[in-house]
Amino acid sequence: MRKVELEIAERELPSGVCCVAVRSQGVPTFAACIALRSGQVEEGPREHGLAYLTGSLLEEGTRHRDAVELAEAIEGIGASIDCSSSGATIQCPAEEAQKAVRLLREVVLEPAFDAREVRRVQGEIAAEIEAEAADPRAVARNRFRAEVYGAHPFARPHYGSPDEISAYRSADLARFHRRWFVPHETIIAAAGPMETEELLDLCATTFRSFRGARPDRHETPLPAMPQARRDVHLPMDREQVHVMLGHVGVRRTDPDFVALAVMDHVLGSGPGFTSRIGRKLRDEQGLCYSVHASITSGAGLEPSLFYAYIGTSPEHRQKSIDGLVREVRAIRDAPPSADELRDVQDYLTGSWVFGLERNANLVGYVIRARRYGLGYDWLERYPGLVRAVTREEVQRVAHAHLDPERVVVVSAGAGGK
Repeated sequence: MRKVELEIAERELPSGVCCVAVRSQGVPTFAACIALRSGQVEEGPREHGLAYLTGSLLEEGTRHRDAVELAEAIEGIGASIDCSSSGATIQCPAEEAQKAVRLLREVVLEPAFDAREVRRVQGEIAAEIEAEAADPRAVARNRFRAEVYGAHPFARPHYGSPDEISAYRSADLARFHRRWFVPHETIIAAAGPMETEELLDLCATTFRSFRGARPDRHETPLPAMPQARRDVHLPMDREQVHVMLGHVGVRRTDPDFVALAVMDHVLGSGPGFTSRIGRKLRDEQGLCYSVHASITSGAGLEPSLFYAYIGTSPEHRQKSIDGLVREVRAIRDAPPSADELRDVQDYLTGSWVFGLERNANLVGYVIRARRYGLGYDWLERYPGLVRAVTREEVQRVAHAHLDPERVVVVSAGAGGK
């Protein structure tokens, strides 16, 4: 098994920002990320979709450059940037690190929210919404989230409704940005071949003037388990039917998270024959063309979903649903076989390292390690934690966190309920 050796250091700035540096020797690239506690959860009752719109406008011009000039500056150093409502990540050749970090700061902290760009992006989002409304898989997913999350902000689409999105003006975006793009709970991470102190100095110097008042966060209602199974079918003029089945999941900080990740791969996240539902429902029974399940994907500070998805034909809808429920019951009622557990452990401990070969993934890793209190030695501990999961523990966490009798079932596409 390949060993990953990283030098990691952190520094807290007077503003409260936490800077983290990762030295990845022998890699001629650089990446930096600023991660804020901002997003859909922070939206007020009259701000649905405002976080998504704000994030979509970050790279559409700043106070110093219009959208074209900004794009030229980014391309001029061979960089790429990815923005969202919670910050941005920039990647570039290592020799352009200083320019890249300055551009990252400019994009995230000094957006222009030009009225023309706002209207253009609003039109693009409206087109996204229209496209999703015609896609049965997206329709099923959105209704499933609404049914499971209830009063939680994640119950609604992150982009809001067409009417909500079209009503926002530049001042609304600037107000949201001013309130939530602040130092409190912000993490800035950088990864490259330089010494960690050099990377920390670069981030500290570039963001030393970053200021803002600590925001008042409203309490988020917790999603609840359904009292009994609910079934919803949304008829659409399509040849296939898309089914989502499940209930509320877990946070990333849940002590059962590693065992649940192993369970996920036994049940429905693993590749090929390491996934039960893939092997049984798709390969053996031929019920579907796509099937998977997970409780850990999407877990963060807010609870994830436990979901099982299957795309099938209308005549196989009920049989597919019954098959999913049967496999959820089975993983609760008995431990996986020794071969199943070994295959999953071999896969997880053999594949995880490849996701850390890029500096952009490394900055994401250290941000998660810091945000969720995992410790920067998580990389070293992870293989041992996975290997320590027993067959009995997989059954225990499945029984504790999955309830096939209290699932929400949502389907969209051809056929009736």
